[in-house]
Amino acid sequence: MPQKKPGLFKLLEIIIIILVSVLIITNLMYIKDACSSKQCIVTNVSTIILLVWATAFWLVVIKHSDKKK
Repeated sequence: MPQKKPGLFKLLEIIIIILVSVLIITNLMYIKDACSSKQCIVTNVSTIILLVWATAFWLVVIKHSDKKK
């Protein structure tokens, strides 16, 4: 059975946080520059909230599975 690399979960966490940060910044810039309607703003704010929630959930799953092994 192959052994897992020790820093794999840490690297995965860092990559996820960087990618989500880029998506959130992109959404904030879009709200600032292109959104003129309330629906556009609500949609983008909802997307940001969903991204933050999904990232937190994913990081908890990674930490929990790391502790189990």
